[in-house]
Amino acid sequence: MGEHSRFEKKSVMILTAIACCIAWGSAFPSIKLSYDMLNITGMFEMILFAGLRFALAGAGVLVFTRLKTKRSIRLTRKELPFTLLISLLQTFGGYILFYIGIASVSAVKSSILVSTSVFTVAVLAHFMFKEDKLSWRKAIGLLLGFAGVVLVNVSLLDGALFSFSMMGEGLILISVTMGAITVVLIRMRRRSIDVMKLNGWQLFLGGMGMILVGMIGDPHIPRFTWASGALLLWLAALSGIAFTLWFTMLKYHNAAPLEQYKFLIPVSGTLLSVLILGESLRIEMLFAVLLVSIGTVIVNMQRRNAIEKS
Repeated sequence: MGEHSRFEKKSVMILTAIACCIAWGSAFPSIKLSYDMLNITGMFEMILFAGLRFALAGAGVLVFTRLKTKRSIRLTRKELPFTLLISLLQTFGGYILFYIGIASVSAVKSSILVSTSVFTVAVLAHFMFKEDKLSWRKAIGLLLGFAGVVLVNVSLLDGALFSFSMMGEGLILISVTMGAITVVLIRMRRRSIDVMKLNGWQLFLGGMGMILVGMIGDPHIPRFTWASGALLLWLAALSGIAFTLWFTMLKYHNAAPLEQYKFLIPVSGTLLSVLILGESLRIEMLFAVLLVSIGTVIVNMQRRNAIEKS
């Protein structure tokens, strides 16, 4: 008999996916707020802060895994290459680019750009998995999502036709692509991986690598207050819990029906950024959120219906 998990239930998958996406949406204003509270302005300071977050998250996941399962958390030679690859794409490389990019992009705009990962996953899945070929419906969804990304870069009220910086929006989109590749790779190996150990080590190794880069570039550790320390712990907990839950769901569910819930990231990220940071909400951003959300649902609707009928 195969191993059964509560995450195999559709209702649990839906509730968990919603919780993860809302939590990820809260990360955008939290990172911006951390930068302000700690007076972080330099690139290496940002990388160091991110490294502290992910190293703490990874250590927490590994300790929890050891206490919960009583199994060894030591990486085997067979597990090491794949873990390092996921760490490079998801944490070390992806988040170095993300943390640098978000410094010059509003939290509202960042949340919308990051949500486009669902479209990247759809394109990659078309070439990697026979059951996830693009259809006309998915193509329409992709076009709507792309239109949302374009629209969020149009500053109508400022009179500028297009607002795009390679060091801002460009780095965030590259980071999103690396994360999408991670989703596809984990889906391909989902039957043979220990999700919690993988996530714990990829977060910890990626975080320690970022700390090393940050300290080499600028050996200055921010002075934490109770408030900023609590915010760092929240971001660490968010990473450890949300990514572990997401990787676990990828073990039991296809990526397509899972990715559809990521339309909640720009919605929650936008609302929380406006409420917490007081960022302005321009009319084109509202339309961008709407387009990305509709596109996300359309891209995944056909695949979800096919699964339910099977």
